[in-house]
Amino acid sequence: MIPVELVTLCMILTSVLKVLPILIFALVPCALPLYWSSPSLQAFLPSLIQQWIPSPSKTQDEGVALSSERILAACPAHKYTSEIISLDPLVIYINNFTSAAEASELISIGYANTLLPSLIHPHNPILTSSPHHSAPDFDPSFISRSHGPNSLVSGRTSHSAPLEPTHPLVSCILSRARTFLGSSMLSSEPFSVPQLVRYHPGQKYNLHTDFWPEHQVTSDGSGRRFNRASSFFVYLHANCTGGETWFPRVEIEGSEDELVRWYGDKVARGTSEEGEEMGVRFKPVVGSAIFWVNLDKEGNGDRRVVHAGLEVQEGEKIGLNIWPRRFFGWDGEEEEVKREREGWSGKWKE
Repeated sequence: MIPVELVTLCMILTSVLKVLPILIFALVPCALPLYWSSPSLQAFLPSLIQQWIPSPSKTQDEGVALSSERILAACPAHKYTSEIISLDPLVIYINNFTSAAEASELISIGYANTLLPSLIHPHNPILTSSPHHSAPDFDPSFISRSHGPNSLVSGRTSHSAPLEPTHPLVSCILSRARTFLGSSMLSSEPFSVPQLVRYHPGQKYNLHTDFWPEHQVTSDGSGRRFNRASSFFVYLHANCTGGETWFPRVEIEGSEDELVRWYGDKVARGTSEEGEEMGVRFKPVVGSAIFWVNLDKEGNGDRRVVHAGLEVQEGEKIGLNIWPRRFFGWDGEEEEVKREREGWSGKWKE
């Protein structure tokens, strides 16, 4: 006769064997991530299984870094197309000047840094690293005068912040702009510090030009005079209504139907405050850019490229100003030429 204890043990073992496959099926998926994330536990697994275990997932920061690396790697080969809007003055619309990923990354660069001061014409911006925070440190946008201090004006209500030109992605975008300019920009001529500008509802920038009425003098002690030969304005964020860029003195050819066929809704005729058709306006489109020439070969400013950033009605617009510089002699050069013409150099002979 079989002992009762043995019968009971057999029944228990039979029940366990019936339940075991169910337990394995339920618990293994939960246990595998623990093994994948713990090298010390993986050591107990057979080597054949270990070689098929995926490496640990990257942290959020590592993922962001990887994404940034991919954007930077793709930057030099980026392609864009352009359309001439006006030959005289020269105004060009650039489709996809930056990719959407590059546009977002350029804004993120502003998020990751504390940038001071924020000026329309910065000479020596101060850049200090800081942790990521909720928004770029945009300061109220200033107007830079040919003479005297920079000043806040009611006609410019946006906020702005410079980008560090040596940042790899910023440098790549500047190289793209330099290639676009070709021989019109010498290799010895630099860009001004790129500037992010942000517009919230109700903010605008009234009619203005990007060039100075009088050439500026570099702050490096060389005494060289410079001005902004041309301008790029790149739309980086365009989740808004309104906010068009308006050139009232740049005329475009073609009927309304032709303009729609050629450009869709990105380029259209502008209107004055009185409702009169005047000039051309550009709708904010992420990645697109407007390029125009500010100066003639003698360095005289072209008032026909006066333009405005129209008021944003809803949402947010963020753009990027890129200003190629051109040098025009040295400070005080006119006085020296004048003295030479009068037959005296201004220096006593020994």
